[in-house]
Amino acid sequence: MRSLLRQERISAEIIVVDNHSSDDTVRLVRNCGPEIRLLTNETNFGFGRACNQGADASHGQFLYFLNPDAQFEQPDGLWRLCQVMEQNPTWGLAGTRVLSPDGTNEAFPAMDYPSQRHCRRDFSHLPGKIAWVLGASMLVRRELFAALGGFDPQFFLYSEETDLCLRIRQHGLEIGFVPDVTVRHIGQVSERGNDQFETRLRSMTGLHRFWVKHYPAADVLKMVRRDWFRASFRREWYALMARFGGRASRAWAKHREYAAVSEASRRFLQTTSDSLSAASSKQKHAISQ
Repeated sequence: MRSLLRQERISAEIIVVDNHSSDDTVRLVRNCGPEIRLLTNETNFGFGRACNQGADASHGQFLYFLNPDAQFEQPDGLWRLCQVMEQNPTWGLAGTRVLSPDGTNEAFPAMDYPSQRHCRRDFSHLPGKIAWVLGASMLVRRELFAALGGFDPQFFLYSEETDLCLRIRQHGLEIGFVPDVTVRHIGQVSERGNDQFETRLRSMTGLHRFWVKHYPAADVLKMVRRDWFRASFRREWYALMARFGGRASRAWAKHREYAAVSEASRRFLQTTSDSLSAASSKQKHAISQ
């Protein structure tokens, strides 16, 4: 919040949406001063829905979404970002350079969609080269965001930015990237303290929703079945290795991760495979006609 309050050469509203946090966030926000508007929720609505809530309460030409565990490096970073967006009218959304706190890791824009190589949908006709950027720091045109209905609220925490970027490209605009604007991002703070199993389970749930929404049904079934088979084997292998290193070992963390992939895939196949099989049959029938 301090990095936002220090921004120069630009007029901006700062809106914080608190998703029913259990720490001292609300008090800290209120102590930052009257420049920050605080919206508090009685429950955790998820990232996308809370972002939509903040967007609805704002009035600016652009909407900038910044994770609570991120901060601007430059005092004029937000101004620079808006300037570049205005200079590129074919961009609907733009991401920034995102670094880890020590600067050793960087999140680069993605040039394809998750497991795209395993699906038969052709994305080559979409405008621009960038597929999506990290949701921790991105700027979008307000009118476009409203026209698309904002983030899909069915995504709770993961893959919502991937979905939004794809819908923007389908709308006819490109995804941009501004490497001259830098944000430091701690990463996964919302999941800190959670078992690796729960974190991975959430991410897989979001990924499955993205696949179902945008990929052919037959391909989705094939990808999820493949993930279930591989993860089930690897889960057992790392469980065996963890016997030598204990729960503090990397093997145990990998065991929990693959256990989550296996469980998410199992749940998906148990609840969704029939409807996807029917959708796949309809798609094949339509193609044959």
